[in-house]
Amino acid sequence: MRLDKFQIALIGRTNVGKSTLFNRLSGTREALAFDRPGVTRDIKEKSIDIWGKSAILIDSPGMFDYADCDNDPKLMSAINAKLNEIIKNSNLVIFVIDGIVGITPNDDEIARILRKSGKNIVVVVNKSESKSSTFSFADAMKFGFNDVVQISAEHGLGIDELYEILNKYLPENSKSEQQKDEDSEIIKLAIVGRPNVGKSTIVNKLIKKDKQLVADYAGVTRESSSSDFDFEDRKIRIIDTPGIRRQSKIKDILEKISVSSSKNSYKKADAVILIINASTLIAGEIEKQDLTLASDIIKAGKALVIAFNKYDKTPYKKEDKPEFLKRNFARSFSQLKDVPFLFTSALNGENINKMLKTVISVYDKQAKKFKTSDLNDWLNFINQSDILQNGSAKFKLKYITQVGSIPPTFLIFVSNKTNMRDDHKRFIINNLKNYFSLSDIAINVIFRDQSKKK
Repeated sequence: MRLDKFQIALIGRTNVGKSTLFNRLSGTREALAFDRPGVTRDIKEKSIDIWGKSAILIDSPGMFDYADCDNDPKLMSAINAKLNEIIKNSNLVIFVIDGIVGITPNDDEIARILRKSGKNIVVVVNKSESKSSTFSFADAMKFGFNDVVQISAEHGLGIDELYEILNKYLPENSKSEQQKDEDSEIIKLAIVGRPNVGKSTIVNKLIKKDKQLVADYAGVTRESSSSDFDFEDRKIRIIDTPGIRRQSKIKDILEKISVSSSKNSYKKADAVILIINASTLIAGEIEKQDLTLASDIIKAGKALVIAFNKYDKTPYKKEDKPEFLKRNFARSFSQLKDVPFLFTSALNGENINKMLKTVISVYDKQAKKFKTSDLNDWLNFINQSDILQNGSAKFKLKYITQVGSIPPTFLIFVSNKTNMRDDHKRFIINNLKNYFSLSDIAINVIFRDQSKKK
């Protein structure tokens, strides 16, 4: 166990959803989550990022998991010793409770142990998609810990509020100098797309080496691989990934592993180039799978550029920006309508450098940090808009600050937040993006009731 980084431990009795929360916070599926007690017996660690600060997240077995240890005294003793060690070495403990089952005697005992430990404790009432969790939340407040939050790890509910709480405990210097240097110097760029669209050929052009095996049929690349190179004084780590086919068409176990590797690669990247076979555009449509993949990348908060490769096999010119593409993007997923795209020919090397310049431009926007004063100047401006001044907008935007980057994440405090409608939120987000020239990237905006401001 690494003691040089801020450590956050997930502690709780068996089957409360710790592993599901571990997967949610780490953005992985590394922890086995299953609706049966006693699945987790091993300790799993993962480096996570919370609004630009890093920590080690630790998944742990259930406390007092005696029945599921087959009442083996040695196994029970080993697990309990490990749990005590985890609590001792952690800087912060997330105490997970099952909001559907409610507080049990084992939860009471865990709360007693955690109080005695002297650690900072955040109580998470999980499975809060159920109405019955309201009673569990009220009971959890009686433990006397400062921070109690309702979430659903499975559905992603309440995760932003949990991040806000965790962020205040993480020290400002929670990234080592080495990590800061690496994060600031190297852009991690993933090349993704369906099989046989020219990903490996593009990688070879960019790194100016025939490193990647290429062939005119699908499935040549089976594992993600990376290469570092310099472009216009920027350091880039490019990651070539296996082709991603529609899940229903994948039968071979090796391909399933490859596709999983591809998705993990782009989730860990800073920026993504989605390669689409331009010859499929002759019919005037974009494949649904390509649109779905683009949507997933944006939802993951990655800087995205779309390259329609093999344009030389179509009637289009490399400078073309067909209107039907823009319409299809906007119709399929609203945040795709402003994503930059261009035509390329990997084989002939056309528009390859332009593609990379576009990626860097989009990435720099994702990484940009805004002055709080500039953000609140905008807030004063939008508060005067007709939409927020008419009778239906019975709320007020009070304060905004940036709490993260890649993607830019903003926290807005609102009075009477319950009066906000979804169309109000869309208007505010779109106005924020237009005002700060962020229309071609994904951003996160968290609206928080003013009464919760510390």
